[in-house]
Amino acid sequence: MSYRVVEYDSGPAGMPGMEALINEWAAKGYSFHQAVREAIGWCCSFSRASSRLVPIF
Repeated sequence: MSYRVVEYDSGPAGMPGMEALINEWAAKGYSFHQAVREAIGWCCSFSRASSRLVPIF
């Protein structure tokens, strides 16, 4: 499983902007994992299952 961490500054867009960020990463095949509030913004993590196919016999 691969993970990506993305910094997000809510700025004037606020939380609707975070929703757009989550949707953007979902379009790339990632699932939203968690958001952590930091002193100057947010840190969002996304995960994606391995695309490697394993044959079943």
